[in-house]
Amino acid sequence: MKKNNQTAQEIDHAIQNAKGWSDTIANQVAALEMDWERYEELKDMALEDMDEDEKEELQEMIDIVKADGDEYENEEQVRERITEEPLSVEVRSDWYAPGSEQDKPSEFMILLSTGGPALRIRGELNQYGQPDRCWMEYQDWGTPWTEYLDNDRSTLLTWCRVFYFGD
Repeated sequence: MKKNNQTAQEIDHAIQNAKGWSDTIANQVAALEMDWERYEELKDMALEDMDEDEKEELQEMIDIVKADGDEYENEEQVRERITEEPLSVEVRSDWYAPGSEQDKPSEFMILLSTGGPALRIRGELNQYGQPDRCWMEYQDWGTPWTEYLDNDRSTLLTWCRVFYFGD
């Protein structure tokens, strides 16, 4: 009976890790997609010259650029941070007949954490080597890889598209 409780705790720990990463990815995508020109424009304005909507808009943007303890200064800095996050980024090609020429990569894997718990993003690449579909999987000691469903696939796909999967 104790073993079942331990497994449930391990899974909960792995799910919490996946949730934390999912939140970080969502925050980074929000910063990536933010209107940086508008942000600079609002920052340069004097508060007394702003109407309430502009003040609210600026505050929302400040919250985005300061999410997760980071403070991004521009879109390039967000992209750089995203590419620094993974432990590894790997690709593999489809099945092919021995002796024939290997095809371009068709799948990718981004490893975010290892051990207990482990987390990765797996996905498929289109004919141009860009992510076409992706999903997040978690694992803990003695448990199989399990898909993490509590995230926005569109946001995850945007995050994965920051990476280059070519030669």
